Parts: sequence; C-alpha cells; structure tokens
Amino acid sequence: MKKIQLTAMAFLMATASFAQTASDFTATDCNSVSHNLYTELNAGKVVVIEWVMPCGACIGGATAAYNAVQSFATSHPGKVVNYLVDDAGNTTCASLTSWATTNGMDVAKLTPFGNSPVAIDEANFGGSGMPHIVVIAPNKTIVLNLFNSAANNQTAITNAINQALTPAGVDDKSLETFAVYPNPTSNLLTIKSSYEIDQVIIKDIEGKTVSTLTNTSIKEVLVGNLATGNYTIQLFSKSKLVSKGTFTKQ
Repeated sequence: MKKIQLTAMAFLMATASFAQTASDFTATDCNSVSHNLYTELNAGKVVVIEWVMPCGACIGGATAAYNAVQSFATSHPGKVVNYLVDDAGNTTCASLTSWATTNGMDVAKLTPFGNSPVAIDEANFGGSGMPHIVVIAPNKTIVLNLFNSAANNQTAITNAINQALTPAGVDDKSLETFAVYPNPTSNLLTIKSSYEIDQVIIKDIEGKTVSTLTNTSIKEVLVGNLATGNYTIQLFSKSKLVSKGTFTKQ
C-alpha cells in the first residue's frame, strides 16, 4: 500500500470540491468486467468512486458513500453506480470484498476494483487522501471531491448525487409555471402540474435536502414535520426537472 502523508496542502484540500472535468478511464472490476467511465456517464449515470487502502480510517467515508448511493436505489434504479477502488491497485479482490462485507457493505450492490490490470488513478482526480470520495455527474463534471475525514459526510455525498442527477443547464424559462398550494402552508402542499410528477425534492435555505418523495403519481406532499421556515421544492417527471420554486412552512 502506498504511504499517505498529510501535508499542509493535503489538509487544505480535504474538503475541496472541484468544478473540473473527470478524466476518462477503462478498468476491470473484481468480476472481470471492463468499465469505461465515459460510457457510464454518457448513459446518464452518476458515478461515485471511493478509494480506500483499505484501512480502519477508510471505513467512515466508504460506508458514507455506500449508504448515500443506496438511498437512490429505489428512486433512481441503476442511475447511481458505486465504485470501490483500492488506492494503489494492489489489494486482492478477495481482501477488498471481505473488508467491505465486514464493514456492512453488500458487494453485490457496488463495483469493487482490487488488483485491477488498469488502475483507476486517484491522482487524476485531485490528489490522494484516505478515504477519497468523488461524485461525477453525467456531464462529466466532478461535483464533489472529499479527502480524509471530510469524506465521512453522507449528507454532503447525498446532496452531491442529487445535484448530479438534476439536468445541467436547465433554463428556468423552459420549466413549467410553479404551482403548489396553499403557500404558505402548515401541513399539506397540493401539486398542480400538466406532468405526471414522480419525484419531489425539498431543500432548506442552505441547500440541504430535507425530504425526497418518490411515487408513481404525486399529487400532494405532507410537510408538517418540517421546521417553520422557507424551502425550495423541485418537481420531477421521469427524472426530468419540470418545475421548481419556493414555499413557506408555517
């Protein structure tokens, strides 16, 4: 395993988020299946990569990324993929998958890369640090890049995946007129839309996702459990953002 040295620069980069284009790669996973990053992204998928040694200090970040990805398994089946990568590409697949299983990750729900013939080089993704988590949007932009203990942040990873799933460059003029009522409300929001709304995402004023509702046809949203304040709400139809706006919870 490579020796990780925490320099002052590495510390400053620990919570960095890079607006950069991800480097393409082709690598073979522990099931001898070849994967090309750009092929996955061109298919509209979000790719979450977690580099581990593996080590004890890597558990928090790896499980945070795993759990964040799994939270989208029902709402966005097959749209968010999880790569678990040995940082130096020299850990056997048996050891890597055993480590993942021991720490509560179902290896059938992620893609492990051990001593792959073609390593996924984390140096191409902003540097090194254990663990190291990146979230890559379908437009090939890295929307989140976390190192070391900063990677133990499931909320940040979940929010980044939500951001990556939202179509890039959506012109507000192309969105349907926002219609939820009553506004303000104390308990129930009714949705009026010409689309079949199948997902609703509510965020607080800091941009943190506080509620995600997924169903085949959403007409109403209960918000009684939310704290008093202002929120943004996004309405999706077949994974496409069709309307967004704000509401006030009394």
